[in-house]
Order: sequence, then C-alpha cells, then structure tokens
Amino acid sequence: MSRLIILSAALLALAVACAGNDNDDLLEADAFRLPWAADEAWFFVGGPHCDSPTDVCPSSAARYALDFAPRAPLTGFLCDPSENDEYWVTAAAAGVVRIADRSLVEIEHGDGIRTGYYHLRSSSLTVAPGDHVEAAAPLGNPSCEHRRGGAVPGPHVHFYFCATDDATAACLDDRASLLAAEGRTLSGWRIQAAKQNYFGSLVRGDETRTATALNCSAEDPDGSCAGVRNDLTPRRDRR
Repeated sequence: MSRLIILSAALLALAVACAGNDNDDLLEADAFRLPWAADEAWFFVGGPHCDSPTDVCPSSAARYALDFAPRAPLTGFLCDPSENDEYWVTAAAAGVVRIADRSLVEIEHGDGIRTGYYHLRSSSLTVAPGDHVEAAAPLGNPSCEHRRGGAVPGPHVHFYFCATDDATAACLDDRASLLAAEGRTLSGWRIQAAKQNYFGSLVRGDETRTATALNCSAEDPDGSCAGVRNDLTPRRDRR
C-alpha cells in the first residue's frame, strides 16, 4: 500500500511540474501581440511598474504592468469619451474571457495564464465572461476610468500578465497572481525593466523603444526626445 501512495505522489508531482513547464513555455514563446490595431501607432508611456506612484516598489510587489496610449502626452482633456471612441484595445492572443467588469478585461490563454487590460471605458466593452476571442479582437476603448472611482490622468491601457486557477476572480484583486513584466515578449519586443518604477524599454533586434510620457515618434519635430522613441505598431514589418 505504501508503494502505491509513493507512486501516486510521484505522479502528482510530475503533473504539477509539467503544468508549470507549460506555463513557462507559453510565457516564453513569442505568442502575444501588442494590444491594439495592427496599423496604428501607439505610445509606450509607462515601463514595468507596480501600483506605487513612487520610483521604488515595495520588495513584495511585482513590476507587472505596462502602459500604452493612443496619444501622448496624457492630459485630462483627452478623457472625454468622444476623444477615444476611434481607438480600440485588442486581445494580445486568442483565449477565453474570464473577467469583463467595469473598466477591466482579463483573458485566459491556457493553464491559468492571463493577459489583463485595465482602464477601458466600461460602456464600450464588447465581451463578457465566457466569450471566446481571437487575437486582435476588439475589447473596448482606452479611457481614464478607474474600477473603484476617480480617474487616471489620461486615456491608456494598463496591460499585464498574470496566472491564477480561480476562473471567477480578477488578478488585480490577488496581487500574488501578477507576473513580473520583464522578459516577456509582445509582437517580438522584449520587455526590459529599468531601476526605477515606470521606467524601462522594449527591444527588438537593433530597435529600442523607451518608456516616456512624451510623444516621441520618428518625426519628433521639436527634438525634445533627444533621439528616444516610444511609438509602436503591432505589425512586425513596421518600425
């Protein structure tokens, strides 16, 4: 009987290890795209960060999120819904919607791995829990909405990865489920964190995009960006 128990325990441990490997494979693969329409250029306005407004995160907090905006710099007048209804946050990969609540959508992509999309305009959501979505499916408009009232400084999407076995709970309500952004890949861009909260870069081959609140496109007519760029499209054949 003891041998049976030992064998069962070994098989359970192997199953857990294999599930963990599946999670690692999914997160390490270049399986996710930047979360907006392929031909649009958005701006990388916030590098890997926790929820602290300061430059330093608590030791227990993952720098899990990136911020992307259709226009920069972020300003309050852009919070008017009519200013953003032409822009759509889209699914980073195919999956099943687990959370679609007020300004938050979370999509599971298998083995409990999710992507999250926060600060969407609640009245614009196109999905509901249980919906199957394809990569690039529209989810909602970027906005200044906050789940618990108030507003953020300008319309953007707060994007993140997380892992949970609870199909009905939002990762944002379980901070232990949030995964560090560094090392993940979006449309071929590898996420790199800097020392300070909200700072960092995206690297693809010999290209780099640096998180900044400014509008730093290739044109940069006034030169205020000093050669730094933060504009991105999800297409892999566009710079």
